[in-house]
Amino acid sequence: MKTLDVMPAESSANLISSIINLICPQCGGRMSEYQCEGRCRRNWFMEWEWTNLSTRSSRLSRRS
Repeated sequence: MKTLDVMPAESSANLISSIINLICPQCGGRMSEYQCEGRCRRNWFMEWEWTNLSTRSSRLSRRS
């Protein structure tokens, strides 16, 4: 997997944006239902769930 030098929140935002736009965050290929149809063929469902959970948790802790 490609490693990026970014802040965790920025990485999460990029991941969410890529998946919403149906672009694989790893290889840039086309995606369908969290599954890359490009070079890497990676399924991004678990990363999507983790990112959404951590983003929600972060928002809730800031409200407290």
